[in-house]
Amino acid sequence: MLRLICCVLIGLVSTEVIAQADAADQVWLAPSKRTETASRWYPQPVTVISGTIVSLDNKQLAILVTGDEVPRRIAGDRVLWIRPGSVSEKETAALELFADGDYAGALRPLIDSLAERPPVWRQQWLSMLAAYAAKRSSRGQIALELVSQLDTRPLAPYVLAWLPIAWENQQQPAASIEAAAQRLADPSPAVRLVAASWLLSSPNRSPAAAELKRISVDANRPVLARFAESLMWRTATPPQVAEQASSWQEKTEQLPMVLQTGPLLLLRDKFEAAGLEREAEQLKLSLELTPVIPYPIK
Repeated sequence: MLRLICCVLIGLVSTEVIAQADAADQVWLAPSKRTETASRWYPQPVTVISGTIVSLDNKQLAILVTGDEVPRRIAGDRVLWIRPGSVSEKETAALELFADGDYAGALRPLIDSLAERPPVWRQQWLSMLAAYAAKRSSRGQIALELVSQLDTRPLAPYVLAWLPIAWENQQQPAASIEAAAQRLADPSPAVRLVAASWLLSSPNRSPAAAELKRISVDANRPVLARFAESLMWRTATPPQVAEQASSWQEKTEQLPMVLQTGPLLLLRDKFEAAGLEREAEQLKLSLELTPVIPYPIK
């Protein structure tokens, strides 16, 4: 199961948890880029800040931190997780079903929770969770339609991280394969990316691979381009995997932390299939044994 991307190592959450209020939004932030003078002896911490989110888009988070007079502006790709200060009972119930893995049961409640008009960034995230739930409950047509609707405006990396991409090499339901084939030429690059990822497990994956190659050089959609490049690794032979393993892992680690989990799942499986047992085990430990904040909704 694809868990949330925000890995939080024990002891590395910063003590800078800013004056929490009962109704404050809490935001988990990945470390900022190291400066040349910063120490490299210790890992940089994930930090948690509290306040009122003003906006969140593909470029930045604006948050009025408790005690400040003007909003802080933070790079959007540092946002790992958000615990909103106020969540309705309907949304909480939907997220609990999702967290329990009841994707079929969560789909309708997630969509219904949008009628309560949460903030735009929250609507986008809930809609993407609904798309993910639809994919996981074999409702591929619904998943792709939700992605299509979402891709009409820029999305935060925090939202794009939940695109219902098939990162692992598992056979998709026949209905999902059919839906993906029908939308491989969709106007939405995000829809084409998701559809191509599903079709990689079909007998004729050549059209999907060709579409991923096109998306991977799309300078207008850099996140989708990086995802497409990673997905192309699914077609590599064991000798190709062994040759490129270090390079692929380095490229994945250069992604913002919030976008790394899907590509790392892919690499874990490819390393294992190629007989790179030590490398596969390291990724497995990173993905499965590192404590995470999976669904902090209560």
